Amino acid sequence: MRSLFYVFAFAILFSCNSNKNNDILNYTTDTTLGLSRVNLKSISDKIPVDKILKEKKDIKDDEKFFLQLVSKPKESGIDTDKPLYFIIDQGKSTSDPDAKAFFWISDKAKFQKSMSDLTKSKVTIDAKDYIYVDGKLTGSIKGDLAIVSSEKSYNPYAGYGGMGGSVDNAPKLNEKYFTDFWARKGTSSTTIKDQVNQSLVDNKDISGWANLGAIASYVSKGYIETLAVNKLIKDSGIGFDFNFDKGTSEMDTKTFFNNDMKKIVEKYYDKNKVNYDLVKNVELDNAKSFTVGFFSLDFMRYLIKEAGFEATVNNYLASTNKTLEDITSTFTGDYAFIDFKTTAAADTMEYYQPRNNALVLGFDPKKKDNLTTLLQGPIGQSKKYMIGANEVIFSDDNNVIYQFQNKKAGKNSKLDKKSGVTAYSWSDGHDYNEKENATVKVVNLINESKEDGGNLVSKTVFTLDKKDETRCII
Repeated sequence: MRSLFYVFAFAILFSCNSNKNNDILNYTTDTTLGLSRVNLKSISDKIPVDKILKEKKDIKDDEKFFLQLVSKPKESGIDTDKPLYFIIDQGKSTSDPDAKAFFWISDKAKFQKSMSDLTKSKVTIDAKDYIYVDGKLTGSIKGDLAIVSSEKSYNPYAGYGGMGGSVDNAPKLNEKYFTDFWARKGTSSTTIKDQVNQSLVDNKDISGWANLGAIASYVSKGYIETLAVNKLIKDSGIGFDFNFDKGTSEMDTKTFFNNDMKKIVEKYYDKNKVNYDLVKNVELDNAKSFTVGFFSLDFMRYLIKEAGFEATVNNYLASTNKTLEDITSTFTGDYAFIDFKTTAAADTMEYYQPRNNALVLGFDPKKKDNLTTLLQGPIGQSKKYMIGANEVIFSDDNNVIYQFQNKKAGKNSKLDKKSGVTAYSWSDGHDYNEKENATVKVVNLINESKEDGGNLVSKTVFTLDKKDETRCII
């Protein structure tokens, strides 16, 4: 269930219209890590549940519960005129956040019967409005509002001892967990409320919001608050929405930086421009994926300095007699990364084939001596590279190095030289399909990113295989 929660809340975790999210905001605190909103009316016909259940053999019972809940809400006694929310709170460990589903039940009797039938388990609601699945406490109802969690979400170590044995006295999901949730007070922060209402929108299939400040504090166990850089993260967030259409899926993201951070971003990202000359001598048509973009090294240096890590970086570079400033002034921030298709040799018996890729970095020709010194140190150690007039390429493929060295034009029909962006990416979807064991195949993926008024925005478009063109990506 946790993996399914994360798919909805983060992985497929902007619009500026007014949306009614007051109910979930009543239970959203300053430390809530993130929220996502699922439009049950629009998405229920787009998830290929039967195909997922048939092709993915490792789906657990509680994951099936939520797949069915989302895919067939009308049969589940759930009010489809209202959204399904996921709320992610801080958990027992930084690797296991506490995730809950939040929705409205319109018919308790129908909910129990239909969800029992759908999930092949016994779903019951007791006299105190607690929800049980096969006798295990799973959720709670207040009026017509319901939340559902799991024992593993509440405590990832429940039921497991240090040597893999069962621990009967490990904390279990209990009634207090739910009564505490219903009793807690929502945030009073207008910043959080505004970000949530701009992010969780009713005209998208899935939308979400992540609380950057809370996430940074949670992951760093509070250490981030001792650093000067914390002032730039405070009151910041990320919003995203995901919409599925025939043959394509589209994802938009946008940062919500505070005023201090916006000023810094605007200062260091004073251009939305990509140097496509970096890849004019690279064969992009032979790539599984590639990205061409610009990253402000002065911005990176500023953040490293504010975080107090400049001395650590300079100590690492001591063997080259160079400093962090030398690096940021030598490289321009223009970059390209290419992951090429690999073809196994006919006579090879190796199971694992090494990846074949290339990295191209732009540099200031006046700082070529700096570059040469840096490459003789840890940056260029054990790497093949070739220095050009304004770029340096790293690759273990001699053919790639040779083409770059001889300035042979690459076949780059897949490269769309978009203007007004800080990065452009393309992928054939192969790695995504393989890694996720995707039931819906992606055949093309394009991403465009840019700076906009001190915020960073991006749009990603997934093109689906024709046989799956009416489906969504899960």
